[in-house]
Amino acid sequence: MKTINLILGLPLWLKLTISVLLVLLILIAAFLFNVDKFEQMSRRSLVHIDDAYSESIQLTKTAASDSLSKAQINVLLSKTSIIERNKSHHLYNIKTLSKNKYALYTMFPFLSAITAIFIFLIIQRGWHSTNTYVKAYFVFFTTLTSLVGIYPDVYQATEGIAEHTQSYLDYDNLQKKVFAYSLTAPMIEGDTIQFNQFVDRVNTQERSLSTLRFDIEKKSLDKEIFNSVDMGE
Repeated sequence: MKTINLILGLPLWLKLTISVLLVLLILIAAFLFNVDKFEQMSRRSLVHIDDAYSESIQLTKTAASDSLSKAQINVLLSKTSIIERNKSHHLYNIKTLSKNKYALYTMFPFLSAITAIFIFLIIQRGWHSTNTYVKAYFVFFTTLTSLVGIYPDVYQATEGIAEHTQSYLDYDNLQKKVFAYSLTAPMIEGDTIQFNQFVDRVNTQERSLSTLRFDIEKKSLDKEIFNSVDMGE
């Protein structure tokens, strides 16, 4: 009871500051919780992919086509290893973009609700009659909500996830083709292809899939910053 009376007796600016700090700590905890939750979900979803890769490697080593020499099999195994690293690069980007988007989209409604509360308080008294700290925190949460809301669009998270997913699938299909050839050489998809020709095709496809993507939508960021500054005035 004494603690409650002590808090109620604090100046308004200090009560607001404490409340805002508590809200920010809760939001940070929620963000970290959602990121961790997404990591757990992704690990469970990807277990079968890792198992399939390990089994394919083992199958290639033990049941490879008699028409391929040990040296040729080692070349194919090396190619699958290189492709796997490229797949891992795209998978990492998919997970990073997805978990940030997932966590931010989860936080956005809560930030919007907090902003709505400050809007309600300001409407009740009017802008000029409202306490300076209430107005300051209103601007702060409005800006924070806007930035959290537009972050995925500014960094084109949706487009990035789609592109990296397509690249991942393309590399995965190429890798499966290498595994298939190691078991059926010189036949692959109904055609007869000599080892050197097949490796050349794999190299050509691998080069065509090599990409490096990092982009932001500058117009979205400029527009949102302009709106936040304008609102602050």
